[in-house]
Amino acid sequence: MTGLRKHLAASAAISGTMILSVFMGIQPAAAQTPSVCAPQDKLSAKLGSQYGEAISAEGVDGNGNLVQVYSSPDTGSWTIAVTLPGGPSCIVSSGEGWSDRQLADVPKPARRPDLAS
Repeated sequence: MTGLRKHLAASAAISGTMILSVFMGIQPAAAQTPSVCAPQDKLSAKLGSQYGEAISAEGVDGNGNLVQVYSSPDTGSWTIAVTLPGGPSCIVSSGEGWSDRQLADVPKPARRPDLAS
């Protein structure tokens, strides 16, 4: 295959992939909103000073990441941040209307036998 044919074939493949991704609703990485990441202490301080949010819940996910929910009882704003082991904290979602009410009547999910230890 000549250089021109290789170039045309590669261009066609890239164009086809881009068209397919548009129809499938996939956005190129460059078009996605970048995450806000910072050291955990700085992110916590910024959320506190700018939005009045403080940590209201936290836990460790299956990958060892620390997941934290920051919320403000005064405004109802909330932010969810994930801290990678040894890495930065990144905001993954935020919004309004957070409620800290306890859902005592909601049954706890049963343990899956394959996960029981």
